[in-house]
This record gives sequence, C-alpha cells and structure tokens, in this order.
Amino acid sequence: MSTQTEPGPADAPDRVPAAGRRSSGTGALIGGVVLAIAAVAAVVFLVFRSQEAPYTYNGGFYAQPEAAKPLNLTDTNGKPFSLDQLKGNAVVVYFGYTTCPDICPTTLIDYQVVKEELGADADRVKFVLVTIDPERDTQEKLKEYLAFFDPEFIGLRGDAAQTEQVERDYGVLVHRVEYPDSATKYLLDHSTQTYVIDPQGRLALTFPYGMDPALMAQDIRHLLNS
Repeated sequence: MSTQTEPGPADAPDRVPAAGRRSSGTGALIGGVVLAIAAVAAVVFLVFRSQEAPYTYNGGFYAQPEAAKPLNLTDTNGKPFSLDQLKGNAVVVYFGYTTCPDICPTTLIDYQVVKEELGADADRVKFVLVTIDPERDTQEKLKEYLAFFDPEFIGLRGDAAQTEQVERDYGVLVHRVEYPDSATKYLLDHSTQTYVIDPQGRLALTFPYGMDPALMAQDIRHLLNS
C-alpha cells in the first residue's frame, strides 16, 4: 500500500503566476514611458522659453552700451571720487542743484520710492547727484541737502571747469536765469533725465523726468540680473 507524501521544497512547483512574472516587465515599460514624457516636456519647456519675447525696457535703453564717461569729482566728505569705486553696482546719476525749486527735489523723492521698490536689490544700486551749481553748492550744503532725502545718496561736486566738462560728457544742458531781486539771485534751467550705469560701468539706460518709480525699479532690477 503506497502512501502519498507532501512534496518537499525541492519538489514544490513554481507558484509564481505567469501574470506576476509579466508585471516586472510592465513596470519597466511604464517607467520608460514616464521618463520619455518628462524628457519631451523638458524639451518643449526649453523651446517655449527660448521663444519668449525679450524684455522691453520702459526707459531709454542703449542696445550697445559704451563705458560711461568719468565723474572724477569730489564727494561730500572731500574725498576724490571715481565711478570705478562703484563697479559691480548699478549707478543712478542725476545732474541738479540744491536751490532747484521743483524738479530736483521731486526726482530725489522718486529715487526714494525706487529704492523701496527694489527691496533687497537696492543694496546693489547707488544714487548719485552731481551738482551743476558749484558756486553755491558747497560740500557741506550738498551733504545736508541729500541727507534730507537719504543719507546714502552720494553727492558730487567739482570746480567750474570740471562741472562744465561732465555736463558736456553727458549732454546736460544748463541755462542760467538771473533773478537779481530774489533771495536766490539766479536759477538754473537744466536737462532733467536720469542716467543709469550698469554694474560693468557702461551707460545703459536713461529715464525721463516724471517716469513712474515702479517702472524705473523694474528696469534697474532687470539690468542687475541680465
């Protein structure tokens, strides 16, 4: 009489179903498809990104900027100044004077707003006022005047010949109007645009008087990061 014995491990049939064996191949296939889709998506993203419209500056932009003319003047602490000292920063330059009744103070107030709009980027932007009235704007007067707006604003001054030279270099027009019976004696009609020098020391942008400070900040930020 024979007896049946339970099959041992060596005799155990392969209990993994065929479907189970195919599942590993299916997983690999799905993984490959996912990777392929991701690769295609990356290519499409790069193509669309390359086709994005270039940034359009709100101010006047020099497509081929050249090195800014030097401003070898004296700061309000009596120290020689050179634009090379500010390399690596965007430099916002304005030509005005402390007795200016309207446009100059309005512009400096706009610069305050620009600085606020820039946020953390403001650390890489320097604001400079070059006086066109060295006859009345002493270093002390210029320093006190700028401190009213922002003590970090830089004031520059030269003698009459130096002032005329930088005015010519930057195309600044100045016309003296006499008022002999007034306390100021004279006023200066002058060009009102703002000049922006990029971190490489090149004249890159100009802003007209009265431009929205938010738009100025937008242009400066793009200039910093381009």
